[in-house]
Amino acid sequence: MAYLAYRVGVLEMREIEAFLGVAEELHFGRAAERLRLSTSRVSNLVRAVERRVGAQLFERSSRVVRLTPQGAQLYAGLRAAYVQIERVLDDVRRASTLGGGVLRVGFSTTLPAKLRAGLISAFEGRYPDCRVVASGLPTTDLLRWLGKEWPVDVFVTWMPAVSAPVEPPLHIGPVIHRVPRAVMLGSRHPLAGKDVVDVEELAVGGHPVIYPELPPWFGEFWVPTTTPGGRALDLRRLPARYVEDVLRLVAEGELAHLTFASLLEAYDRPGVVLAPLTGLPPVPVRAVWAAGPREHLAAAFAEHAAVHAAEAGWLSDSWRDSSGRSERPS
Repeated sequence: MAYLAYRVGVLEMREIEAFLGVAEELHFGRAAERLRLSTSRVSNLVRAVERRVGAQLFERSSRVVRLTPQGAQLYAGLRAAYVQIERVLDDVRRASTLGGGVLRVGFSTTLPAKLRAGLISAFEGRYPDCRVVASGLPTTDLLRWLGKEWPVDVFVTWMPAVSAPVEPPLHIGPVIHRVPRAVMLGSRHPLAGKDVVDVEELAVGGHPVIYPELPPWFGEFWVPTTTPGGRALDLRRLPARYVEDVLRLVAEGELAHLTFASLLEAYDRPGVVLAPLTGLPPVPVRAVWAAGPREHLAAAFAEHAAVHAAEAGWLSDSWRDSSGRSERPS
């Protein structure tokens, strides 16, 4: 426990800690050992609390220490307040000691626009002494950073996998957002005029689908080899690392690209159309980071991003698979 010299109301922090210690241990000696004080010092602090509140807080005997009703009431109120004080102090310590007040956060350039501003504002509100330096980076840059020095401390990006078989380990945070799937088609593609395309139609019609330069642990979630109905997709492995490469290939040929519904909010190209895709779950967005001097602050960013996402309702939407069933993916 932290020992602080300021006062909380009419009680000093050491008095609060002594009272809480005895209330939880129900033994003055064990409480003293826990607080690294003498038993007489703890006893004097508890008596000071009793004088301040004007009530006996413990029933004492040679064998038993019990809380009185007044003591139980005081414990219930002080414990919650003390936990909150410790939590705030811990947040400030982490923000000041891990990262020098700056956290470099990368955001995939194809994410929905609301994520960047919302997550930065929420994090800086929780950690007022820490400032986020944000940058926009291509999704696949993450794959180039693996095993190398990262230009950011944490990267918010499309991440369908919950773990990655890479060394050193890649830390993957909880889901922040889920975006429904879509299919990108050239304007002359046979399916380009449809309002909605099901993934089974791509397989049945033998329509070639781009398989970008992705490792299997990532790519199989992004572009599965088979549909939920067990049909094989005609995957074309092409050198398409960036979205600009994909847009060009789709616009020029008969290729389809499995993507997400928000893409053309950021990218628009003549000759390319986007249609909702049913039959596959949404693409999750997560914060990911590597080991480093700011990894604890990066983990705090990922954790608080998930809390903010839940509060903002970003995770509340369900999706429908190709059979029409409503699902909520994990």
